[in-house]
Formats: sequence, structure tokens, C-alpha cells
Amino acid sequence: MPDRTHRYQVSLLWTGNGGNDGASRQAPQRSYELHCPGRPVIDGSAAPAFRGDAQKWNPEKLLLGALCADHQLWFIHLCTAMGIGILSYADHAEALLEEFEDGSFSFTQVILRPHAALSTAHDIQQVIDLHQDAAMRSCIARSVSFPVLCEPRVTGAQ
Repeated sequence: MPDRTHRYQVSLLWTGNGGNDGASRQAPQRSYELHCPGRPVIDGSAAPAFRGDAQKWNPEKLLLGALCADHQLWFIHLCTAMGIGILSYADHAEALLEEFEDGSFSFTQVILRPHAALSTAHDIQQVIDLHQDAAMRSCIARSVSFPVLCEPRVTGAQ
């Protein structure tokens, strides 16, 4: 049983009607806006492979970004708690989405490729091992049904 529950809410507004009355045979656009009080609106669309707008965020990239961000936040927290200074952090992640014979889709794997540059001298392997701890603590990674792999790289203090 959880000790605490946190609630998150967003609102989605479909913006792809294009002025149609809803009965038109013209294909609607696959665009939307995500709203959350006090935050910038996120313009979204389907992925280009699904006739979406390549200039907007799609759900697949938003999920991948959420996995990256949650991992990064935990990793930085764990490093800070151990007195490990981080000079920079970047991740270049990739998600694999497979289509099945019935036309449905599913993510089958995500690979995080974080690179952290240390500002203080520490055992590189110990820092790399913190990525495993971060992965185990990530609520986003723990909530998905596909593997989230991590291929970390750590650069020591110069």
C-alpha cells in the first residue's frame, strides 16, 4: 500500500477540426494542445509516420522524453546525495515502436544513452552504477511494460 499518492492532471484540446462541422469526409488533422495551469502549452500531433505534423511533439516522443527526464532527475539526485558533482548531463535516447499484424502498435524497447561529465573526482564505475539505482527508482520506467535499457557514459573530472 502506498504511503503517499501524488495526483497529476493535464487537459487536452483537439485543434485539428480545421473549421469543419464534424460531418465532413475531409480527414481531420491530428493536432492537439496539452494544457496545464501555469505552464506553457505543448503543441502536439501524431508522429509523421501516422500523418502528423513533424514540427510538433508526438505522444511517442513525449513518452521517451518523460523516461529520459525521470532518469536524469533521479541520477542527479543520487549523485548530489553522495557528494558527486556533475558538470553536465545529456541523453540521446531511442524508442522502438513495432507494428503488429493486426495493425496495433507497441513500444518494445527504450534505450537511454546518458552521458554525465563529473566536476569532482570519483570512481567512474560507482557513478555508472548509480544509473541502475536511478532506473529502479524511476516511476515512469517502473510503470511501462517494455524494457528500458541504459547505456551510460561517464567522463571523469579533468
